[in-house]
Amino acid sequence: MAIITLTRGSLSATYKLAESLCKQNPECTSVSREEIIKYAAKYGMEETGMSDTGYMEVQPPQFWDRQAAQRRQYLIYFKASLMDFVVKDNIVYHGHLAQFQLSDVPKILRVRVDASLDFRVQALMKESNYTQSEASKHISEIDSRRKNWAKFLYNVDFNDTLNYDMVLNMGKMSVDTMADIIFRAARSQEYTVDEEAKKTIRDVHFKSIILAHLARATRTRGMELMIECESDTGKVKVRGLGPIVGSDTWENDIREVIKSVEGVEEVDVCC
Repeated sequence: MAIITLTRGSLSATYKLAESLCKQNPECTSVSREEIIKYAAKYGMEETGMSDTGYMEVQPPQFWDRQAAQRRQYLIYFKASLMDFVVKDNIVYHGHLAQFQLSDVPKILRVRVDASLDFRVQALMKESNYTQSEASKHISEIDSRRKNWAKFLYNVDFNDTLNYDMVLNMGKMSVDTMADIIFRAARSQEYTVDEEAKKTIRDVHFKSIILAHLARATRTRGMELMIECESDTGKVKVRGLGPIVGSDTWENDIREVIKSVEGVEEVDVCC
């Protein structure tokens, strides 16, 4: 089993890289950020107002605005959708920031595909009708937005190499060479998903679905809750600061929503 995330710049190289990796390992499934967002409709992604796959490419993050709640829902729905794929075993995900949502998932090989600004400008000019000046400006704006979104959503530095296990320069090597390097690393002991890691992944998946149900239900939407769960037993523990008045209703609402999730056998709610 391999879990690989490819963080891309403004070019389409990661699409080709993901295809090359899946050719080397036919058991792998390639999935993009755009596909995850469309898939997330099953959880209610359209309700967030952020279901447009190009939203983060044109909309700068704002720390204090009326969409704060929608962004929280977006993150919850996106993670649940992404985990639906991760839990199925071999996956090559290519996108922008989703790898930061998987910080609680073990054995992930996090790869960033990068290149010099000049290389990216020349490549974009070939892919579009941009002039050199327009291509340079476009790339600069995209880089700035992604850096700001990473800081806003996950409080991380998008350009910090410590957030990646591997940074590959597409200006220095071919797609097939990059795929060979990644595939060799993915088969190493450090990134081989063992039974313990699979158990953790199942639990993270289970929790992500529970949180998605809580975020979508009118009665529990916006509640700040701590969830502990075991996918194998179906036991769920919920901790949160309940209201002084109406705590019984609060607990019952939480319990009923969580019990509607497939696989849940027991719910313990404590305020």
